[in-house]
Amino acid sequence: MGEWLDVLLAALARARDVWLRPQVAGSALTLLLVTLVAVRVRFGAGGWRRLLTRSARTDAVYTAFYVGGFYAFFVSGPCYLALGWLTDRYAPFLRLNLLGTLPPLLQFLIASVAMDGVLYWTHRWMHATPALWAFHSVHHSSRELTPLANFRFHVGDVFLRGLTQFVPSLLLGVPTHVFVPLVWLQMALDGLAHSGLGWSYGPLEHVIVSPRFHRIHHSADPADQRRNFGMTYSFWDRLFRTGRPDDQPPPAYGLAGEPIPESFLRQLALPFLLLATTIRSPAMQQIDGPGATPAGPRGGGAA
Repeated sequence: MGEWLDVLLAALARARDVWLRPQVAGSALTLLLVTLVAVRVRFGAGGWRRLLTRSARTDAVYTAFYVGGFYAFFVSGPCYLALGWLTDRYAPFLRLNLLGTLPPLLQFLIASVAMDGVLYWTHRWMHATPALWAFHSVHHSSRELTPLANFRFHVGDVFLRGLTQFVPSLLLGVPTHVFVPLVWLQMALDGLAHSGLGWSYGPLEHVIVSPRFHRIHHSADPADQRRNFGMTYSFWDRLFRTGRPDDQPPPAYGLAGEPIPESFLRQLALPFLLLATTIRSPAMQQIDGPGATPAGPRGGGAA
């Protein structure tokens, strides 16, 4: 009994350390402020009731899972520790620390642009590849946008995005004093981008993803889902001709056809069920991403 108690206390201590990290605590505070502002501006004084819908409750579970540090504690933390050990043992040459001698502001700018570029192409890849769309489609299942919808991501989706950034982060050597503010900035911008607000950032919209720019991507129209892939910076879409200006809000958000169930656990299981079904019947099209055919991706996919 004493040994089990020691294990439990050690786990709680580790969880406390995760939750009190500046990255997690600062992210939670940033999200709270963005949510309060977005809901008040969009829905008025009683707008908080919009966070009590079934869809919003599902988003809240995802938010608690990621922002609360559970994903870091159970998934990404152990995996990245293992990857770091493998790197040190078999590929230490990847730790180039390219940003090490640069001023902090320049480190921040280079790291944010480089990492967002990786996410842009990863995002396009997820839309173009049916197997990856099975996971990413969960994010597009929200029928109403609020800052909490930013966290409706399948664990497999988040893990793949983190994995694609692992080697670039090793090459750059992003220091903690740069990484943590980078997380806070992305939290604020992503939360606003998913708020459903009609805000534009004026001339900055040519650089930064605004709520008005990103809401097109969440349209229920599959053609719109092949546009505006940028996560933080909108210039990637302008550079690679995947951007579309927003003249008016989409008539509907979410996915066309049969809706994905509003349940955290069922949404975690759904991609695997779809993939298993597709393996048994390759001609099925249920998990084809926007812009893909049963034979493979077409237009709007990753290069």
